[in-house]
Amino acid sequence: MKKREISDELGMEEYVWGEASILFPEGLDLSVEKNRFQVLDEICASEDYTPLGDKWRSFSFSDCSELLLNAIEFDIAYSSTRITPPEIAQKFHQTLLEGFQENNTYCYSNRSSNHWKSKNGGGWNPLTPHTFDISIVFINQEKILFCCFISED
Repeated sequence: MKKREISDELGMEEYVWGEASILFPEGLDLSVEKNRFQVLDEICASEDYTPLGDKWRSFSFSDCSELLLNAIEFDIAYSSTRITPPEIAQKFHQTLLEGFQENNTYCYSNRSSNHWKSKNGGGWNPLTPHTFDISIVFINQEKILFCCFISED
């Protein structure tokens, strides 16, 4: 599977701990949920993250898009602390979501909810050994946006 480190290209590391990658799977029908979970586990294994199997939580496109923007703009642990200026966060967000649309995209996270929106910690299935992590995934038939951001308290 080809991989493009888009967070490096955008210079996101100045603001966000973690990474965002675009991956190009070949030969898998990603309209089948079992195949999506399989490829997500392969990505996790290749990055030394904990594979989640079918424990990924499905989100609507708009909710997952909002979750991504919040994860870029605010610290995961100190959720009211802005780490990226809003205009820069919006630019990263827009670039990351190029080619993904509501009608052709499956969206997942390891989080149970958007804790920036609900103002509670929410639950999550950790991918990393860090105190806090959030993974946000957008999948269509051509590519996968896989983001994993971390934080410590």
